[in-house]
Amino acid sequence: MNERVALLTLVCRSRWFLSMSTEELKLYLLLLVSAVRIGEEGQIAWEVLKRGLGESLTAEKIERLGEALGRHGLARVRVTYQSGAGRRERGDAAPVVDFTVFGLERLTGPRSGSFRCGREKDESWKLKGEKQ
Repeated sequence: MNERVALLTLVCRSRWFLSMSTEELKLYLLLLVSAVRIGEEGQIAWEVLKRGLGESLTAEKIERLGEALGRHGLARVRVTYQSGAGRRERGDAAPVVDFTVFGLERLTGPRSGSFRCGREKDESWKLKGEKQ
């Protein structure tokens, strides 16, 4: 089975799927289809994110959505700003979004047999090896 399909199936059948907002799911899908390789860092164009998540998208919103994906153990998202050849904290330039979609071996999310059936209140979604 394709790893992307397996990842998406796991996410859709997990209990913490309930706690994810529509925007978090959209971002995850955009990152999943944009990843050249699962588990390796890549970049996604700001224009792609704006088309997928809306014209009113801000870097702060991407950071917040990325933090949620990180809490779920799905992906790491880092927003930086680029000016010419060097990066800086903030500015007029469009943000640069680096990301890594974690592979199946890094996920330990609670699994459920049905879609959106109950809320998960514990922290068993954390990555393997992460202190709980």
